[in-house]
Amino acid sequence: MPDPVLYSQAMIVAAIVSALCVLIVSWAWPSTATANGNLAVTLAVGAGLLAGYRVLHLRCAWPPVNGLDRLLTIGFPAIFGIELVACWPRVPPWVTRSLRLLLAASLGRILLHGSVYLGGPRSTWTTADAFAVLALGSVILIVAWWLLHQLSFRSTGSSVLLALSLSCQTTAITIMLAGYVTGGAAAIPLTAALAGTAVASNLFRTPSALSGAMGIGVVGLFGLLFIGRFFGGISTLQALTIFLAPLLCGVTEVPQLRPRKPWQVALVRLGLVAIPLVIVLVGAKRTFDRETAPLLGTATIQSRTAGAQRVI
Repeated sequence: MPDPVLYSQAMIVAAIVSALCVLIVSWAWPSTATANGNLAVTLAVGAGLLAGYRVLHLRCAWPPVNGLDRLLTIGFPAIFGIELVACWPRVPPWVTRSLRLLLAASLGRILLHGSVYLGGPRSTWTTADAFAVLALGSVILIVAWWLLHQLSFRSTGSSVLLALSLSCQTTAITIMLAGYVTGGAAAIPLTAALAGTAVASNLFRTPSALSGAMGIGVVGLFGLLFIGRFFGGISTLQALTIFLAPLLCGVTEVPQLRPRKPWQVALVRLGLVAIPLVIVLVGAKRTFDRETAPLLGTATIQSRTAGAQRVI
């Protein structure tokens, strides 16, 4: 059963560790260079994730046996390593772009490896089905990643990280309501790590200093929703809505609609992103109440009856 107290502890620890990491790195390297800012936020999100997963006691098998294991042991380390490479000024931009494209193109295949969808002769998908799903997923990830990366260069770029954090929190709740508690719990530390990094990163005045955290957040959100869709019971519409919701931040870039002050821009962005996320949560809760809650109630009654009989 979900443990709200444990999840709250994981969120608090992940957020504090991420914020402290940003402050420590910025204190150790006070330069306003973009590379230093990227290093700070990249390390911050990584440290927050590790701390949060440690609190949750979330263990993964090696070699990985399911999609969540592969995300935690392959997906997250890969994007973390790519963003660390991007922090090195001597690395040409085309190298990091190529690595990001390679990861985006292969992430879906990595997560579905060995599953019923790609299980050889017994696969539930044809080769054409697999190619179409994986290719479409890669395109969606690449386009959303690029658009959010461009938005992060704005003066209110930290609000995009907060929008990603809202999507991650919605992902956690939606997947849990669908019945995959462990998969939903895996999104909780990412939620807090992004939020803690976004708040602390306001100390940096270089707009592009958020690209490292942005990359980890986008890839992590995509991976969790991909797992939730194919292994956790959430619908394609729910997954797409949650993943694409942060793109609504771009509405504030329309000159006629852009508020004048940065804090107003941030509030409008978060408000716009929250609308579809709330709709998804309401729908997920209704589905849970209609389909899952009665089963849980029946199981609880049966358990209590069996316990009473043993006492008698």
